[in-house]
Amino acid sequence: SSRLPPAQLAMVASRVLGVVGNWDAHREDSASAAAAELGSQLAAVAGGESGGELLRRGWAVLDGALGRLAKDFAAEAEGLEAKRLLTRHSFEFAGKDGCRHAYEHEGRSFADLDCERIRAEVRVAAPVLAAFAERHAYTFARRLATALPELALATEPGSVQVKLQLTRGVHGCAPCHYDTSDSAASRQATVLIYLNKGWSADFGGELQLIPFLEGAKNFEPSFDRAVLFLSDRVLHRSLPPRGLGLEHPRWLLTVWIDGLAVDRAAPGGQWGSLLQRLLAPALYAEEYDQALRESLPPGDAQKALLAAQASEARSLEEDEELAEMIGDLRDILAERALVRLASCCSPSPCDPVNDVSSVAVAATAAFREDRTRPVGRRSAQSRSRSRSRTAATGRRNDENV
Repeated sequence: SSRLPPAQLAMVASRVLGVVGNWDAHREDSASAAAAELGSQLAAVAGGESGGELLRRGWAVLDGALGRLAKDFAAEAEGLEAKRLLTRHSFEFAGKDGCRHAYEHEGRSFADLDCERIRAEVRVAAPVLAAFAERHAYTFARRLATALPELALATEPGSVQVKLQLTRGVHGCAPCHYDTSDSAASRQATVLIYLNKGWSADFGGELQLIPFLEGAKNFEPSFDRAVLFLSDRVLHRSLPPRGLGLEHPRWLLTVWIDGLAVDRAAPGGQWGSLLQRLLAPALYAEEYDQALRESLPPGDAQKALLAAQASEARSLEEDEELAEMIGDLRDILAERALVRLASCCSPSPCDPVNDVSSVAVAATAAFREDRTRPVGRRSAQSRSRSRSRTAATGRRNDENV
């Protein structure tokens, strides 16, 4: 075969590079358009421009969220695992010997994608995911912020965090947690986008949202499904996989968006989100305990976290004012469960949906009074609980799997 002259070879190379460049530009435009459309569609299912449905309910779901882009994301995610570029989920915990011990979770791994934390080799191996985190996630956030002004979402650099997560195996799930915490105090909205192809309903692994004083809501992690919820007031976890789902990879792309409305009272809301997060470990103690046992294998790490969790719930129960409040709320939860079981939809004077108002008013007033008076036994404990829990367990509230 004959070789092309240098001039002709340079011309061919230029044309090839031009085609590749045009293709990359087309893919970039498509990704940007998909991100903007995702923001618009999520805003629409969340309640339109008023945002009332999202603020009232706390969550919204959208299927077919990214279209073709979801397949590109899934392919790059699988490539990252094949190239062993995912990082094992790990944390430290306080052992019985008083020392800190490291723990790596075999069933959970991740890749940070936002600009501040993405590794160079991850950026090279997953350029479409990297571009989404660097640019298109902000396009999505701006569209959502425009449509839902009540959330006061931030869109400046650094206000959006993106993480890819993979779970697999019997303990491939996450315990109960809120996404807003001491380490993420400005986190306002969470968007989960599932990228696991071929997921079946009998695989388990559902996302479980637990709105305050409401029944749990389970969502199958089906491919290209997006779930939006308020980070500061929706307790959530993921259920363990089962059957064939134990060996099936479960991929999740998480987008966290900061905002200025964190812990701001929702229209018609009876319980402040800060108070919800304070009471949840005691009010939902059984759910916390079960979720933690399911998300960690038996061993020192599980024992340490269970002990810290039980200690936090016990400290709430030992406070007289909080204990009385928690008891009342448990009664309301039990009554509401009976109402749901009986499918009773017509409000009545004794309906627990109505009875909750008087308890909420009294509790919120007491909580506000506690926050304004000099530091005493209860107020000091209230402010220190989340910090001491993090110090004892090393847990971070940013693992939405």
